[in-house]
Amino acid sequence: MDVIDLIPNSMTFRIVSTLDLDDGEDTPPEFTGRVRRHSAGRPMSVAWYHCGLLQNPGRHHPAFRSFRAAGQVKCEMYYTVGSLQDPNASTAAVRGYYASGDLHYEERWFRGLRQDGIDGAAAIRKWRADGSLRHELHYERGARSSITLSLGR
Repeated sequence: MDVIDLIPNSMTFRIVSTLDLDDGEDTPPEFTGRVRRHSAGRPMSVAWYHCGLLQNPGRHHPAFRSFRAAGQVKCEMYYTVGSLQDPNASTAAVRGYYASGDLHYEERWFRGLRQDGIDGAAAIRKWRADGSLRHELHYERGARSSITLSLGR
């Protein structure tokens, strides 16, 4: 179903084409707008496209979010022209969350390749449910580097 939505945008509004699709249905090629996917009547994900490629709709809003059955955010991903990309130095391109809403993992990307953050943060970091760091993996231009910190329990 194709819907036109009026979405607040700073001091104005913006008109957005929205598709509501069942899980498994394809997004039309070259689509620009928002795609909401559903399964058994519950929202599974929301994705934003520009000319058929995933694209963040704003500086602080990810191109893709998936949801748990109870509605909490499970994962969010930031894309620039269809490639995973950290939106800024302090935000990882991929973040996964526990059902509690606490951060479970994050991945840093640059132009579609895993890459340590510009501040030296590991490309992949995972936390335990208690908030302690489980492990981190370092990458340079998509390849794993020799610096790895693994914290056992």
